[in-house]
Amino acid sequence: MRISAEYRPGSLTKMLDVIEGEIADDVTQIMREETRDLTMDYRQQVRDAGMGNRLANTWRAEVYPKGGRSLNPAGYIWSNAPVIIDAFARGAHIRPVNGAKWLWIPTRNVPARRRGGTYASSVKRSNGTRMSPEEVELHFNAELQVVIEGSKGSAFIDVVSGLSGGYRRATPGRTQGRRGMAPRKQKAVLMFNLVRGVRMPRLFDLDGPAQKRAANVARRIQARWG
Repeated sequence: MRISAEYRPGSLTKMLDVIEGEIADDVTQIMREETRDLTMDYRQQVRDAGMGNRLANTWRAEVYPKGGRSLNPAGYIWSNAPVIIDAFARGAHIRPVNGAKWLWIPTRNVPARRRGGTYASSVKRSNGTRMSPEEVELHFNAELQVVIEGSKGSAFIDVVSGLSGGYRRATPGRTQGRRGMAPRKQKAVLMFNLVRGVRMPRLFDLDGPAQKRAANVARRIQARWG
């Protein structure tokens, strides 16, 4: 066999390494773009459902190897609010846990937890969320009055209207009048609706967009290197 004078040992290996590197660059870039676009798909679903940017932006993504290239890259997408996303993706049936009989659904009358507010509550909730039943009782210094009718119930609490909106504790000073101000009438206000369970609507499709983006990866690689 005659060997060309231009042949040098190792040159073929180097050439194959270059080609492999170019393929790895392209494949990894395609994976990054499709992973990014799938993340945007999921975020848009949340916005379209009217749940806002805060929940939408809980979707995160990463492509491995980080900062490198590979012939077999992997895109990983997750949400920092997996329980909420999963419930609306499956249309889950939410039921009480730990032996409880009812789900307590807050109405708009329930105050939001204030930043820096402290209540001796056993329920951990972040600022801005509605108070728990226990926190409502502590906030208004009164007990909730529960009325059960069949498979549903209601929980009320005695309060007075606030001068600038909302509700305040029904203290003697407020109900009898003070500092020249007219007395305010104490009234029972609905705070929670009680139900046995809640069926969450199915708002998110996670499989459809994922399959579409996976097909895009295969199609683009085939078009470039097939």
